[in-house]
Amino acid sequence: MEIVHIEKKLWTPIRTKPKKEKKIAEYCEAHNITSYLPLTRSVKRYGRKTVEFFPPMFCGYIFCLLDDDTYQLLIRSNGVFFKVKIDEASEKQLIDDLNNIQIIEKYSNQNEVVVKPELVEGINVRVVKGPLSGISGVIQKRKNNITVFVNIEMLGQAVTADVDIGDVEIEK
Repeated sequence: MEIVHIEKKLWTPIRTKPKKEKKIAEYCEAHNITSYLPLTRSVKRYGRKTVEFFPPMFCGYIFCLLDDDTYQLLIRSNGVFFKVKIDEASEKQLIDDLNNIQIIEKYSNQNEVVVKPELVEGINVRVVKGPLSGISGVIQKRKNNITVFVNIEMLGQAVTADVDIGDVEIEK
């Protein structure tokens, strides 16, 4: 979607009620209101299951192309708090920012983003979440962008466990 200035309408940030951004986006689509809701990719691990989510990049905001009549229609959605006051000069900057956000959004949704690149082989870490919480070890290797193998020494033996990268932190 190309975000450009249109005569007699302004791209406007809309403050939504909590957790209503996607509902407002659906409402806009159903009522032919041009809108943009930037999303970000989030990957969560639940045990051995990996789930991908796409939450809003800016909680509580959606961007709409509005005039007064369109705003009155949008208010009827019951999910809008208010619109941010904007003029043509500030709209130009907003359009530039939204176009840059689209580039970032496209990149983050198409490419895996390496999480915690500082976690490499040989680094001492402590498990801070999950069943191994509190145990220290050394990273043996990275399995992928969301898992590391951690060597844990117990009773003179080394045990290797694969641990979610979000469950460990570097030991100081």
